[in-house]
Amino acid sequence: MSWKGVLSLNFYEEPNVGYKVHRLHFNENLFLPREYYEKLLTVLLDPDMIRYYTEPLNPTFNEALAKYLNIDVNNVFSVAGGDEGLRLLIQFALHGFRKVLIVEPTYSMPKVLAESMRVDTDQFLLKEDTYELDIDGIVKIGDSYDVIYICNPNNPTGNLFNRELIEYLLPRVKSLVVIDEAYAEFARYSLTDLIRDYDNLAIVRTFSKAWGLAGLRVGYVVASDVVINGLSRLSLSHNIPYPSMALVLRALELRDYVERSIDEMINVREYMIKSLRDLDLRPIPSVTNFVTFHVGSPNRADDIYSKLFNKGFVVRNLSGKVLCEDCLRVTVPPKPIATEFIDALDDVLRGLNK
Repeated sequence: MSWKGVLSLNFYEEPNVGYKVHRLHFNENLFLPREYYEKLLTVLLDPDMIRYYTEPLNPTFNEALAKYLNIDVNNVFSVAGGDEGLRLLIQFALHGFRKVLIVEPTYSMPKVLAESMRVDTDQFLLKEDTYELDIDGIVKIGDSYDVIYICNPNNPTGNLFNRELIEYLLPRVKSLVVIDEAYAEFARYSLTDLIRDYDNLAIVRTFSKAWGLAGLRVGYVVASDVVINGLSRLSLSHNIPYPSMALVLRALELRDYVERSIDEMINVREYMIKSLRDLDLRPIPSVTNFVTFHVGSPNRADDIYSKLFNKGFVVRNLSGKVLCEDCLRVTVPPKPIATEFIDALDDVLRGLNK
């Protein structure tokens, strides 16, 4: 096969919309105050730590993460954003059946990553309308796959899967079960304690969402020492820049800002869900910092997306995603922007209904 075969791959497409519009498509935490970032930037960086390579595989940083998480240091592995954690865990499949099962609808990146490695992917659908896990169905076919990917809370539906269902799954499959907890802080929920009981569980978390540090590209994997051992064999030795690690360590000291921002976000999220219902749309109940809502048809979703874009609001159009073909997803912004958004959406809908 020619090396140019890479040009046939799908890739993760993102609209590059700049910063002069209301960016409600990336699910960044828009509630953290400027004071939080000003305190972050008081960190004094050591010039020598910029001159030299970082510690191989970041043991000191991992120790700090382990202390924050109250877990053993042998059960945490820092990565350059949650996406790198997903890439490394999907690489496990290269040494097995080369097959990954993705529970859909979900985050698009795992499929893109798998295909870039020429790892086969199959999708297993959530239950229609309720977006719940069909756990018995996953168990029946699970052992045919090296990796099973589940996003929890789920993106783009925003719902949280029952803990008991995950606990039912883990001992019944030999696959590595990857739980993507990118939005877990918003739900104040995690399954990280289960890694003590299951070798085949890996949990991916990030500082990009609730912590508001997307530009630093830092995340981590919590897993059994068996999985961590595997990650250490696949990872680049110096994967995270020193300034990023220094700023994350400072952020851990400022956790109160994050907690307060989540409280504020929840209040606005409930306002948005009620407002969307008042507009005769169908929002999916959410435990995250975004709301996905049904608008009636894929064509209508395209129209609303375009008209909102023209009004300066960028949302995520999900019309190409299974079980979400008539959906748009919007990041929850502070109340004044949320009010502007609802007003703009109301105006768009009135125009379409004429």
